[in-house]
Amino acid sequence: MTQELRRNEVTTLKGAHGMRVHVTHGQIWLTRYGDIKDYVLAAGDAMELESGDQVVLHGLSEASLQIHEPARAPGLWSGLVARLI
Repeated sequence: MTQELRRNEVTTLKGAHGMRVHVTHGQIWLTRYGDIKDYVLAAGDAMELESGDQVVLHGLSEASLQIHEPARAPGLWSGLVARLI
């Protein structure tokens, strides 16, 4: 998923295990609830989120982000059927 942030625009995300925020353009300020550190990510930087992480993303400039969702494991039935084919 692609996310665009304008300068000084703020948005929030709730992380899932394996979710990754990758900055492709610009610069953002990332704050995770419960983490005493804040992170400034620039183009080319990425951060993996833990399950349940709630983060605030603040555009320090015009920014483009790729939000990589974790791959979903196949369900029980689709896994069994794939083995039979």
